Amino acid sequence: MIVLMLIVVVLILWLIKAYKKEKKNPKLIDQYRKQGLEEQDIEIFRKTMGEAKDQIQTWEKFVKKDGDLQIIEKVTGGLSSAKKLFKLIVQTPNAVLKNDDFLYKKLPNMVELVEHYDDLKSLDKLDAELMTQTTQLIRSLSEKIAKTYENQLSDDIEKIKNEVENGE
Repeated sequence: MIVLMLIVVVLILWLIKAYKKEKKNPKLIDQYRKQGLEEQDIEIFRKTMGEAKDQIQTWEKFVKKDGDLQIIEKVTGGLSSAKKLFKLIVQTPNAVLKNDDFLYKKLPNMVELVEHYDDLKSLDKLDAELMTQTTQLIRSLSEKIAKTYENQLSDDIEKIKNEVENGE
């Protein structure tokens, strides 16, 4: 009887998790349609953004558990910028075109770097030079991600400025 109840509980939890994973935000999907995306484009976009969300969460997990990565984040603001850029892209799917480098290169590379960094830290015999190079790469890439977000904001402000000045 206990085994049966345990199986039912596990099944219910699995179904809840599966439901949440497949849950779609109808307001956002309508917004995407209004912006000219077809159903296939929406599916690809949602898949891409789902992967980006997972990558940001992985990056955040490593930052939370490591003091050196926390310092890099405080100095560069890369993770924070990545989260904000992610939100901006989710709201404006056309921003993917401007930020493809962020989504397809910088973010996956950052995840790979922090995973390697974590692996290096777990080695008994630590290669100090390799560790230094890895932290420098993480910092540099984090700065680039923060700069990407800054450039996106700058472009948006310039666009608004032009609309105001030209009365459009």
